[in-house]
Amino acid sequence: MIRRAAGALPFLMACLVFAGCGTPAKTAGSDSGGTGNKVSPEDASKPVTIKVLRNASMNDDVFKMLVTEPMAKKYPNITIELQSGKLEDLIAAGETPDVLTWVHNSLPSLKNLDMLEDMTPLLKKDQYDLGRFKPIYLDAIRVNSVDGGLDALPYYVQINGLFYNKDLFDKFGVPYPRDGLTWDEAAELGKKMTREDNGVTYQGLNIEKISRISFPWSPNLIEKDKTTQKEKANVNNDTWKKIFELGYRIQTIPGNYPNKDFFKGETAMYATVGDALQNIKTAVESQILRVGVAQYPSYKELPNVYGMVDEHVVLVTKTSRHKDAAMKVVEVLTSDEVQMTASRSLARMSPLKDPELQKQFGAEYLKGVDLQSIFKSSPAPGTVFSQYYPDARKLLDAEYAQVLSGQKDVNTALRDLDDEINKMLAEKASGQK
Repeated sequence: MIRRAAGALPFLMACLVFAGCGTPAKTAGSDSGGTGNKVSPEDASKPVTIKVLRNASMNDDVFKMLVTEPMAKKYPNITIELQSGKLEDLIAAGETPDVLTWVHNSLPSLKNLDMLEDMTPLLKKDQYDLGRFKPIYLDAIRVNSVDGGLDALPYYVQINGLFYNKDLFDKFGVPYPRDGLTWDEAAELGKKMTREDNGVTYQGLNIEKISRISFPWSPNLIEKDKTTQKEKANVNNDTWKKIFELGYRIQTIPGNYPNKDFFKGETAMYATVGDALQNIKTAVESQILRVGVAQYPSYKELPNVYGMVDEHVVLVTKTSRHKDAAMKVVEVLTSDEVQMTASRSLARMSPLKDPELQKQFGAEYLKGVDLQSIFKSSPAPGTVFSQYYPDARKLLDAEYAQVLSGQKDVNTALRDLDDEINKMLAEKASGQK
């Protein structure tokens, strides 16, 4: 009897832990980091290791700040194992990650690896509140899903701004760029600021690359034929003609191309995304320049619209054996607390609705620099990305380069680009068969 009682003890303890034998486990209403999610006692106590493969947006310090430390504080039972290397190699080695951080326009590349599945059932199980997110960021993920589900959640979204060198504008006695500039007005200001002084040539306006100024139109280089459902090029049209002509007009201002280094004080205005803030911060702290920020220039047809949705996402892989625990990484990374840390300390814009996140954007990152003009524009809707989008982008850049060099006119370049993308797609399709 003593042996029987001893053998029954673990079972009795388990009954107590899991809210009673023969009774469904109740959901505990413990704090969820501001998400409103409910955490089950089972998930909160079972020791487990979660493998995470991060993308390039997270260096060691950022990963520690946004994932490792908050996870250790809230879920000490979950050990985070940070992986490195190519996803394909990890899969082949039997080391498939439980969690991925990824770029949303590259999600199609995960379909062929069978890494994606609709996370909606997991989100419902955790009573995860999707109402905290701005719908445009969730929609950009849904349109790239096979069934319109949520294969991932955003944790960081790009902003676009017109960053300018106050020192150069003061030097040449030109007023700083104002908010609400159209691209035509920005081009004229760029022409005024492109000049040579004491043997040094200064670039007036750096637009970075042709694809960057295309994003307000939410263009997809490749689309599916509605009849055959086969992919085909979508570039020989008036929208891309408008984009090429604008890029050509700005980049053929005498002295305004090739691009110079804004971070070295060689450029007056830099129309780019939030990823540049790290280098801007370094330049400001090194006293290379004093920076100002204005609203990103708009097309006349698209007032107050900057680049389309460009976001970094987190997902639980289809093959994970610990999906409940893996969801805790998603929960913590998208929690109010971690999102505020990212906004204030790293100048990483949140996909959440909370206006305080926008108000606090970059407050501890670029002290004394007003970044709020950025938010006078809104993102354009996300588009459907083909898994061959990166290949099409390379062809796009090559054709535009021929326009810039005078080897081709815009119409010829777009016709040739259309043909080249279709040829590439045919080769990819035949290679898959």
